[in-house]
Amino acid sequence: MNVLEDLEAQVATARLKLHELEERLHEERNRVNSCGADVLTSSGPSSIDNSGGSTAGETPSFVSSSGSLTKSDVERFSRQIVLEDIGAKGMDRIRRGRVLLVGAGGLGSTAALYLVAAGVGELCIVDFDTVEHSNLHRQIIHNTMRVGMSKAESAVQSCLALNPRAKIRAITAPFTPANAEELVRGCDVVVDGSDNVATRYLINDAAARYRRPLVSGSALRWEGQLSVYCGGLSCPCYRCLFPTPPPASAVGSCNDTGVVGPVPGCIGCLQATEALKLLAGAGDVLEGRLLLLDALRMQLRVVRLRGRQKDCPACGEAAKLNVGKSLQQLAAERPEYVMPSCASGALRSANMLPAEANVAPSVYFSVLQKLLRGERMSWMTLDVRPKEQYDMAHLPHSVSLPLKQLEMWKRDGVLQNEWEKFVNSVPCASRGPMDVYVICRRGISSVKAMQVLLPLQEWCPKSCGTDVDGKAAIHQNPGKRFRFINVDGGLNRYHREVDRNFPFY
Repeated sequence: MNVLEDLEAQVATARLKLHELEERLHEERNRVNSCGADVLTSSGPSSIDNSGGSTAGETPSFVSSSGSLTKSDVERFSRQIVLEDIGAKGMDRIRRGRVLLVGAGGLGSTAALYLVAAGVGELCIVDFDTVEHSNLHRQIIHNTMRVGMSKAESAVQSCLALNPRAKIRAITAPFTPANAEELVRGCDVVVDGSDNVATRYLINDAAARYRRPLVSGSALRWEGQLSVYCGGLSCPCYRCLFPTPPPASAVGSCNDTGVVGPVPGCIGCLQATEALKLLAGAGDVLEGRLLLLDALRMQLRVVRLRGRQKDCPACGEAAKLNVGKSLQQLAAERPEYVMPSCASGALRSANMLPAEANVAPSVYFSVLQKLLRGERMSWMTLDVRPKEQYDMAHLPHSVSLPLKQLEMWKRDGVLQNEWEKFVNSVPCASRGPMDVYVICRRGISSVKAMQVLLPLQEWCPKSCGTDVDGKAAIHQNPGKRFRFINVDGGLNRYHREVDRNFPFY
């Protein structure tokens, strides 16, 4: 680590420490102020406790229909207590309520803040991830100074700054079959703020097993969804509606597809609303109904869902067959509980190609530097990410050809002709033998593109291409018009191993 990086690290640590001290000071001031406001000194005329009661023989300053409400509670939560659907008794139920929130990301950020602000008795936040810069446009419970910090712990700090008396617990471990049952069993309402199918199925199965209402939300691009599962006797669970997990290729995520920041914020607010209604026993929750938000067109609608399925293995008659088995034991039968990591996906993808068709980003960069000194462009860097990602940030001298376009050409039977047109349209591209380096974000899409492109290698009369030393005739099969080479690990690995100034996202 150089001097500059060392100083930056020290400043970041100092900022975090200062922020922690400020929060402690804020909490202590609140404690002192509340004690001064709620409890008169012993020399005063009527020494009372926080609940508005008094010492023996004294008349209380106030009486609440709910014996648990203090003066501070009334002053802090009065705007929701005065609602006829909540009242003092509903507020008491909220105060005693225990909520499990899985995920402190885009959905969990606003859900956690509003639940704590509303006075929920206990909030348990589960998230094993750490805060990244790319989270901050939508995960507003975190801030720049907490980049690298546990999301669960960061969320707790923000919640306590909002309500210092809140009882909040951070679980920095993943939500897995090993701990799912214990966590769900200890709560009254589950809020699903996760962002992947594997966790969604696991949360559902645990909630269905212990009959805990599950407030489930999702957000992607400009759209959001919300429903309540596992509630009443006829209320379906998530598995009732989707008994078979979708293939990975059909599932999008904020990480890959993108999301407009306020959309998960809106859904998270609505999740908090449904959770409060469940705790207070107020209104009609979204059991058996699905709320759909289209923020781009600003349309909101609610559709009815089919009821509970008798043959559902999570909440139907079939679930009784597994009563004696824990979710950890059932995990062997339910592979959907396992979430494939990006790294493992990239590794599996790279292994689908011959070893000679893969190069590390460092090797690619070394070759590129030597090729750039040459006069003839006998190579090409082909970026197969979506155009939006390419426009956001790309390598100099790279050209864009999205994977979807390649797959469309192949499907329509025009791949070879369209590829030739594309190559001829690239300025300064060689009309002779050419090495084509295929790159994407993480090394997954580039492998798919390689599988489409490899059949386009054409024979020509002499050897061509360049080796790692920048010399001619690298091709082991010296008659190919094109040699396609996958840059293993993509631009994210390029960032880690070659150039930290290239954006990581």
